[in-house]
This record gives sequence, C-alpha cells and structure tokens, in this order.
Amino acid sequence: MNKYPYIIAEIGANHNGNMDLAKKLIKSAKEAGADCVKFQLFEANDLNTYDSLVELDKGTLKLENVLEWKSTELGLNNIFEQVEKFAVQEEEHIEYFKYAREIGIDYATSVFTKKEVDFCIDQETSCIKIASCDATNLDLIEYVISKDYPVMVALGMCSLGEVENIVNLVPQKFRHNVTLLHCVSLYPPKDEYVNLNFMDTLKNAFGLPVGFSDHTLGTAIPLAAIAKGAAVIEKHFTLDKNLPGWDHKVSATPNEMKIICEDGKRIIDALGNGIKVVSDAEMEKRLKFRRGLVTKHALEKGHELVYDDFMFKRPGTGISADRLNEVIGRHVNRDIEADKTLFWEDLVK
Repeated sequence: MNKYPYIIAEIGANHNGNMDLAKKLIKSAKEAGADCVKFQLFEANDLNTYDSLVELDKGTLKLENVLEWKSTELGLNNIFEQVEKFAVQEEEHIEYFKYAREIGIDYATSVFTKKEVDFCIDQETSCIKIASCDATNLDLIEYVISKDYPVMVALGMCSLGEVENIVNLVPQKFRHNVTLLHCVSLYPPKDEYVNLNFMDTLKNAFGLPVGFSDHTLGTAIPLAAIAKGAAVIEKHFTLDKNLPGWDHKVSATPNEMKIICEDGKRIIDALGNGIKVVSDAEMEKRLKFRRGLVTKHALEKGHELVYDDFMFKRPGTGISADRLNEVIGRHVNRDIEADKTLFWEDLVK
C-alpha cells in the first residue's frame, strides 16, 4: 500500500476538443506532481437522450449547481456541437495513452459502456473509473468488477444503501481492485455539503479503500481529505480557469495541483504513526531548552542542599529540574559559585 495518496488530475473535457491542449495538460499534470491523468471515454449518443439534450440546449431543463453547458467562445452554437466536440475518440485516447506513458504518468479513463471498458483494458489503462452518474448502473459496475481490473466508483448522489448495492457486487477475491470515491455532485458544492467525515463511514462500513473526488474550489478541501486518510484524490485540472468549457472554473491550476501534491505528502509525513518518539534532533534541542538546577547563591564544599539553594534555568545540560527531590539533602563536594549549573559530579556520592 502506498504511503501517499494517489493524485489524479482529471482532465475530463478540459482539453476543449484540442489535442495540443490535451497534451499540454498531461505534461503540466506530470510537472505538478500528479500520479495520474484521467480522461472520459464516451460517445455523444451514449449518455443522454436526444430529447434531454434539446431541453438542455433550450434551457428548459435546469440543473442547479451545474456549470454552463454551452461554450459559445469556442464557436459552438448548441449543446450537440459541444458534446460532439468534447467527446474523445478511441484513436485520440490511444495517442494520449502513448504520450502519458512516454513522459511517465499514469493514465485513467472514465467509462460509460461495456465497449469502453473492454477498450480501456485492451489499452492497459492504469485504472477505470465509474462516474457518479453510473453509481446505480449495476450492470456496468458488475461488468467492470468481473474483469479483475482496478476500478474506482464515484459515489456522488448516492445513499448509503446504494453504496451497499455496489459493494455487494464485489467478490472477496476482487476487493483489492475496488476504491470507493466519496463525491458531491455539485460544481462547486458549499463547504457544509462536502461532509468529509463520510469517508470514515465508508471505511468502517465496507472495509475498502476510500478516496475523494473533489469539485470544491481551491486546495483546502482536498488537503483536508488527505488528512482524513483519503487513498485517492481526484481533482479537475486546467491550465487556466478562464478558458471556455465545462469544468475549468472548478478545476485546479498547475500551481494548485502542485500544492495538493506537495502539501499532501507533507501532511502524511506530519501525521506520523501515533507513537511518541523523541528524535535525535529534538533531544539535542532539549538539552538547550529544558531547565536545569542552577545555584541561587554561592555554595561551600560540604553544604547540604535545600530547596532555597536552587533556581531553574536553561540550559538543561546539568541536573534536570524534575530531579530536584533527588538532590535535596545531598552535599556538594566542592565550592560552587552563584548562577552555576549543577551537575551530578558536583555531589558527594
């Protein structure tokens, strides 16, 4: 099991149908420290009915907390043109697979049909993701799981019972392949809707690795998810939040992705193992910063030590302040000036 969370830069539709932009995104994600880039493999006719697309295009179907579908800045006049533009064809995926491997970053894909599952497995994609919209598409989920292949299932809009339906599809021998992704399918969600503590519920209820598919703004929430023990962080990724398209505004910039990757590792290192160990560096500091027994006034050889003979001062290189009771009543074996650190060798044995 990896020490650090697996960070996925979700390119999704942020390539805007442009292969050069897609490759720039892949390279930038690698440079930012992400472990993986992810695209979506779909055909326009596989996701929505024609009538629902017409309603979206006309604005008669309103979806709250969903980003604007149309991108007139790209010269796309309707939703049909946009979906067609943002759909990545198989030959394009092959090109992106190849490029990602060349520069040394994993490549994952969201799939929406069994055909796409087979294609991704044939291409040896790093892992397959089932999007939140398919969390109740048990036929597709069962098909992916049956392939004994790494799969992540996003749980946006899911009840706990629906999550249980998913987990019940997973044979014991394939449990190592499955990661559950806590997700809130709003773009962006209010902070109070994020409910990162639900990750604990998932881990305790099902015993599977749990990650977080993030749609919040900025870096604070994914970093908090890492502190909560997320095994995977998926975050939309863009070169520029002001680019036209679906998801750029809720996506991490290269600098934000770098913060998530680097600070995420710092958080894991800082969490530690829960066992209190004083490091060598801290022990050295302790000798200088802790208080020791210091003479309040000059002492003559043979003097019997009493409480009023002492002050407690730095450094703690002599007898530590917490050993006072072991010193009271003992005698000094030499003359000692005032404001001097007392050492064990100064005492009569």
